[in-house]
Order: sequence, then structure tokens, then C-alpha cells
Amino acid sequence: MVNLDAARRQALGTHFRPSADEDAKVNDLKAGRLTMAPHKAWSLPEEPTWRENPFQDNNWQFQYHMLRWLDPLRRAANRGDVEAAQRWEFLAHSWITANPPGAGQTRWSWIDMSDGIRAMELCHGLTVVGEQEWLLSSLHDHVAWLSEPSHLKRGNHGFHQHVGLFVLGVVLEDPEVTELALERLFDQLAAAYDEQGANEEGSLGYHLQNYEWWNDALTRLDLEGIPRPELSRRLDLAPQLLAHATSPLGRFARIGDTDGGNPRRINHPLTRFVVTQGREGTKPDTTTAVYDAGYAFLRSGWGEDRPYQDETFVTAVWGRQDKVHGHRDGSSVTFAADGVQWLDDSGKYYYGKSPMRDYVVGRESHNVVVMPGRTYRRDTEVSLLGRTETGDYVDLIFGDPGYDDVGILRRLIYLKARRQLLVLDSVETPESTVVEQRWNCGRGVEAQRLRTGFILRREKKSIHVSTLNGGPTEVRRGEKNPLAGWTSTGWRRASPVDQLAVTGQGPSCFFPTLIGSWDEAAVDVLGSRMTPDALHGRVEDVIPSALLARDHTVSVVEHAQDNTGMAVTVSRTDRGLVRAVVEGGGPFYAFYLVKPDGSVERTHYNRRASRTFHTETPESCRLRVFSRDEAQLMRARTVEVA
Repeated sequence: MVNLDAARRQALGTHFRPSADEDAKVNDLKAGRLTMAPHKAWSLPEEPTWRENPFQDNNWQFQYHMLRWLDPLRRAANRGDVEAAQRWEFLAHSWITANPPGAGQTRWSWIDMSDGIRAMELCHGLTVVGEQEWLLSSLHDHVAWLSEPSHLKRGNHGFHQHVGLFVLGVVLEDPEVTELALERLFDQLAAAYDEQGANEEGSLGYHLQNYEWWNDALTRLDLEGIPRPELSRRLDLAPQLLAHATSPLGRFARIGDTDGGNPRRINHPLTRFVVTQGREGTKPDTTTAVYDAGYAFLRSGWGEDRPYQDETFVTAVWGRQDKVHGHRDGSSVTFAADGVQWLDDSGKYYYGKSPMRDYVVGRESHNVVVMPGRTYRRDTEVSLLGRTETGDYVDLIFGDPGYDDVGILRRLIYLKARRQLLVLDSVETPESTVVEQRWNCGRGVEAQRLRTGFILRREKKSIHVSTLNGGPTEVRRGEKNPLAGWTSTGWRRASPVDQLAVTGQGPSCFFPTLIGSWDEAAVDVLGSRMTPDALHGRVEDVIPSALLARDHTVSVVEHAQDNTGMAVTVSRTDRGLVRAVVEGGGPFYAFYLVKPDGSVERTHYNRRASRTFHTETPESCRLRVFSRDEAQLMRARTVEVA
């Protein structure tokens, strides 16, 4: 028995929806021209062998054998276009004849996911050619193929196999097949979405696609009068995650196999808010969202105190490193502020074997600690070891065992008042070996090395990546052997970007880094306090309150020039920051803060004519300012901190 009404009503969803250029696609297929995005147009042979591979591209072959591209002909035939019906029948019959189950023309003939979507297309084709034996026989072949557990895959590929089996079951009116498909779909739903609405695949682009695919699947159940499973409520939380995952620039954070995109198609109040930059929809009720599936999204606001696109946006990822569409990106971060994506991920590039695909998926293209020449295990799970949020900061700590016999700890502290990110990396190795902390710039961002680390510029805007304990630095761009400083810009397209590297030498390395607008006070004070112990202490013990909360200047005293040739201005804040600015003398300066107990905090000589310290008792301290000229003549001046 065949249910033609089911074949007709089940033709729905993202794979079987008419496009804006529907008529052009139908005319092209009639004329033998085939276009499957993102690939170029190609002329179909009069008699396809089904071994064609004109672009030497795995994805093209994958789509070719899916037969989804026949659907414009099917829709035209259903509207009465006889030529379209004949063309659909010819091509479908040709494929079926050339590709018996398990013995097709190529390995792509019966590849996972493609098999499930093709099963649906052939079911829908019954409305074009009727119950012809060649087509019915192939539908039963697809039932047998998709019922076999050894043919199934995980992730969305398996999902499409289960949906294909479900459509076969209802169209062929086979309750056993339908029940098997439902059992598998419900089991997959439990694995695909957790209680927070996070999808399993490790890519924000695939979060969106899975949300749409699963909603299509639930609609299929509705059409057949089958109750939705209780677990389907998890999907209701997915738009909230997608809203948090959309940057102030209106694009998804580039996590996993994601090349831009946004959740505009969902039309949910939360997603409408982020794609319209706050002009429509409903604002999410928090600026911090942390998901057990391995995502943290932190932002400075939703456009309340500054233009929406200028808000600071930080992402972090962790968890399993073998997610279906994930990368080896455990503990990686991205950073956007002031309308610029300063630090970014590498995108997907391509699905297939290529050095560039290996690079964008691998550890080396992410904002993480890298051990050049060492293998990072794909079966690794990067753990979130600690999480704290207060009104002043968000604190996340990660453990990464991805390199054999190496311990990596990363601590991220987002300072809300200053819109800055403090990154603390510690690496312990059994031997002396090179370790790098890497940062990959967004497109259009230019990096320059400084004594304090790096300055990143785009047009008239800038931020700093400040290396708080020094270390050798390097900027790479578009290097090919080995690959370094590249980002995906589309299907099989990549462009050079600046990659920053800070190098350390094992067996013990510590990289404290501050990311954000230039902040002399934060760089000076944190630079004097950052040791490996900062990875473990309370944030309040690691970072002075003057840097955690908004601070206010309470006094400014100008000391006129004296016989040293130096004029010194000293300012003090209500939370213990002391800043000295020198005019005259130089060009080299050093600063000593002499505390009441006689202890001294001092700096080395450099060309900066200012310095900020932190002390709990500023009014009882003295400042000694030293000036040295090119002839090594030194002068010193002492002033009180009022």
C-alpha cells in the first residue's frame, strides 16, 4: 500500500522548500544545467554515469547522490509541467538503475544523510510518476538500508537517516518501519539537545540548522497525528542560546564549523532583538550565559549605555574535542568590542581532506596554548573546573589534558567595569619544550608588536593584547609552511590574517595577558602581581578592588619642576590607585613606591613617563622618580602621595 497523500504532505521543510529562483532552477534542469550551492553551475551529461565529480569536491558528490536537487522538477510537475515530470522520472530512474544498495557507482551513492534525504525525495516523487515498480522497489531498498544499524551515523547525519525512514514508513503505510524510525528519532533527540537547549554538534551554524530540522521533524509528526515527545520542550530553549551566541555585530560567534550567519530565520522575540541590534523583539534577561555543553557568552550590555554594536562580547568554549562539527578549540576565546571583531575563530573552509581544512579545525588556528610539533588528541575533553560570577566579574577556569603528559590550565576573568578580559595560562611539561600562546585577529585587523605586547588596529579604533610578564612575541600572516595566520572566507576560500604568538619555554610556562582598550593602570598593577599563584586564588585576592569596580579620582597634586628638571603630577583614587606623571628629564624613567613599612615596589627604566601603583595606604606613601639621560646621568626626586 502507498499513501500518496502522505507523500504529498510530507514534502516540507528546509530541504523541500521552494526558493526565490524556483523557475530558473526548473528551466536549468530541463536544459541540463545543475547548480548546487556553494558550487558553480555544471552541464549534466545526457546519460549520467553517476560517477561524475566535475569539481573534485566531496560535498558536490554528496549532494549529487542526495537527489534533493530534483525537487524543483517535482514541484513543477505537481503544478502540471509535463516536461518537468519527464525530466524528474528520467533522472530518478537513471540513478536507481545505476546504484543498487551497497553497490553504487561511488562511495557517495549510499553515504549517510544523503541516503535519508534521497529516500524522502523518492517518496515525494510518487506524486509525479505514481506507483511504478522501479520506484517502489527502490523505496523498499531504502527501507532495508536505513533499518540496518551498521549504516547509521551520529549527529545530524543520523537524524536525516531517521527522518527518511519515518517518511518511508508513513508513505508505504508500514507501522513497524514508522515505529522504528520514531524510536530512533526520540533517542536521538535526547542526545542532540540537553536541558538547556544546547545542541551536540559543536557549531553555532549547526545549532541553527538543527533547530530548523528538528522543528520540521516535529511538524511531520503533527501531520500524521503522532504526539510530540516530552523532550521536544528542549527545543524551546534553543532560540535563547542562539540569541546569546549572536555578537553585537549581528553575526554568530565563529565557533566550530561556522562562517558567519545569524538567527534571523527563526523570528523568535529574543533572536529578533539581536539581529535588529535591539530595535525589535525582547532583550535577553542576562548579559552572561554559560551552557553545560561547553559555551560561555559574556557581554557588557544590550545597548543601554552605549551603541548596541559597540558592546564588548566574549566567547569561550570547552568540552569534548571530537564533536561532529566542532574544532580542537577547548578553552579558546573570541573578543569583539567597539564594533570590531578583534580576535576570531577560523571558520570551516571545507568538508574534505586538505591541509587548510586540517589547519582551521586543528589547535593551531585557535586562540589557545599550542605546543608546536606535538599532537593534540581529538578524544580529549576540556573541563570547566570552576565558575564564578559577581556584579564585578565573571571567572572561568579550564583544565586541558589534550597533549600527552602536559598539564594546561587557563583562567579567564572578565572585568565588567573595564570591559577587559584577563587570560592566565599555565603549562607544565615533563621536559624543556617550546610553548606558544596564540591569538588570531579578525579580518581587517592589523597587529603591531609593542614592548607591552601588541596593539590591534582597525581604521581609527584599537585595542591592546598586553603580555603582562613579557616574553618573545611575533606576528605571523599568511604563512604556508607550516600554515599560520589564515581564516576561512567561504567554501574552499581562505585569506591571511594576523596571528599573534607569545613564546615560552617549558617545563613551566605562565602567560598572563590582558585584552581590551589600553588601560595603563590595569597593565601596571596586574603586571606587578601576576604569578602562577593567580590561577588558584580568589579573584578578590588576585585583582585589587580598584580594577574590579568603578574607581574615582579623589586628589591630584602637581609638584612643580625643581633642580632635577622634573615636574611630577600625582593622582590618587578612592580605591588605592596612585599614578605619577613626569614632565622634563628623561628620556628614561623609573618609579619607586615607598610604603609605610619601608618596603619598595619598583619598576625598571623605560621610556614611559608615567606609572600606576596600587596600595592600601596611599596617603602614607612616598614616590621616588628617577630620570636618566642618554649619557647615563641620573637624577631622582621624592614626592609625597597626598
